[in-house]
Amino acid sequence: MNYPILPDEEARLAALYELALLDTPEEPAFDRVTRLVTQLLNVPTSTVTLIDAKRQWIKSRVGTELRETSRSVAFCAHTIAESAPLIVEDTREDPRFADNPLVTVPGGVRFYAGIPLRTSKGLALGSLCAVDTRPRRLSDAEINALKDLGSIVTDEIHLRERFLFEKQRREASQSSLEALHLDLENQIERRTRELNLVIESAYDAYISIDDNAVVLDWNRAATTMFGWTRREALARSIEHLIFPDGMPEGDQQTPVTYYAARRDGSSLPVEMRIKSLDIEGRRQRSLFLHDVTERIQLERLRDLEAREDALTQLPNRRALDERLPEAMARTRRQQTALAVLFMDLDGFKAVNDLHGHAAGDELLREIAKRLSAAVRETDYVARWAGDEFVVLLENIALDAAERLARQLIDTLEQPVQLQEAEVHVSASIGVALYKPDVSETALELLKRADVAMYNAKHAGKAQACMADAPA
Repeated sequence: MNYPILPDEEARLAALYELALLDTPEEPAFDRVTRLVTQLLNVPTSTVTLIDAKRQWIKSRVGTELRETSRSVAFCAHTIAESAPLIVEDTREDPRFADNPLVTVPGGVRFYAGIPLRTSKGLALGSLCAVDTRPRRLSDAEINALKDLGSIVTDEIHLRERFLFEKQRREASQSSLEALHLDLENQIERRTRELNLVIESAYDAYISIDDNAVVLDWNRAATTMFGWTRREALARSIEHLIFPDGMPEGDQQTPVTYYAARRDGSSLPVEMRIKSLDIEGRRQRSLFLHDVTERIQLERLRDLEAREDALTQLPNRRALDERLPEAMARTRRQQTALAVLFMDLDGFKAVNDLHGHAAGDELLREIAKRLSAAVRETDYVARWAGDEFVVLLENIALDAAERLARQLIDTLEQPVQLQEAEVHVSASIGVALYKPDVSETALELLKRADVAMYNAKHAGKAQACMADAPA
C-alpha cells in the first residue's frame, strides 16, 4: 500500500456510504463541472472521483473510459489527504508517482491537479481532478477556476447531505407519528373516554365524526390547524368546516394527502388517516390529520432547482429535455414548424482567462438576459451547458428562423460592460427545423442543431448555419 490512510478513515467511509453516491449513474450536476474543467484548463481529461476502502470509483468523467481503479494507483487517494489542491506538474519527476502504471504506460498521466471534496463536517470523500498527457504548469487564474469548480461539486455534496438529513428526520418523525396513531387507535377501541388527555395534547389534529359527518370531538391541534374553536366545530358538519368538496369515503389506513380548507378560506395540505369504530352500537369515524405544508414546499423547491440553472435562472438541460418533446408534439398537432437554435459563445474562454471566473459568470447572466429579451414570450431559452444555450421557436415561418438567429448574433455582439472591464463576445448558431411530416426524435433534432453550430464555428464564428434535413 503506497497511499496515505487518513486518521478519520472509518468516519470518512461511513459518510461516503451514507450518501449513496458509489456505483450510481452519471448525473448532469457533476458532468457539467467535468466538462467545464476540460474547457477552462484546456486538458483532455477531467473526473470527479470517490475514494472507497480499496478502490477509486469515478462518478463523472470526460476523456477517459475508466470507471474505477484500485486505490493503490489513484492520484486522488493522495489528494484527499491534502488541505490544499494537489498539483503535480510532471509525474515522472515526483517519486510518489514516477513508477505508477498510469504514468509509465505510453500516453500516460504526466500532469495532475486535484481538489479534495469534503463533507460539511470536513470528511474527504474524493476529488475533482484535471489530467493531461504532457507536463504543464497552471496559472493562478486556472488554479482559482479549478477551486471554484471544486466548490460547485462540494456544494452539490452538501446539498445531498442536507436532503438526506431532512429525509431521515422526516422518516423518524413519521415513525413516531405512526406509533402514536397505533396507540390512539388501540385505546379508542378499548375505552374512548380515556383518550381525552392524549388527544388534546397531540401535535396532529384529531377529529371524531358520526355517520352523518357531524363533528363529535375536536382537539386543540385541530383548532390551531383550521381556525375553528372546539365550541364552534362541535355539532357542525365537517364538510362545512374543512371539506367543502365532500368528505373522503371509507377508511384510510394508509396516510393519504388531501387539501383541506381553513376558516379563512385558504387551502392546507394534510396527510390523513381515517379509522371507523363502533362504540356502544353507534358508528364513529376518527380522523388524524398531519400538516404537510413544509414537506410539499421542500419537494416543490427541490423539483424547481432540478430544472433551473442556478447561475442564469434559465431552464436547464433537464427542463429542455422535458420541454422539447412537448413542443414537437404541439407542432405535429397544429401542423406548424419548430426551430431549434443551438448556440455556443465565441470568445467566452478568453474572458474567463483574462478577467476570471466571476467575470465569466457575470457575462453568462447578461447573455441569458439578452436572449430572453430578444425572443417572443412564447419562445423558450435554456442553458445547455457551460457557454452553450438552446432556443426553441414554436410556430415560426420556415424563412424566419435563420433571420432571427442572425439578429441574436447581432444582439450578443454588442459590448458587455462588466464590473472589471468592457468585453466583447459573439455566438455561433446552428439552426435545425422540425416539420410535422418528418419522423425524428428530440435527441436527433438537437444533434442536427449541434452539428450545424459546429459548422458555423468552422465557417469563421459569429455565423448562423442551417442544419441539413434529417436523413
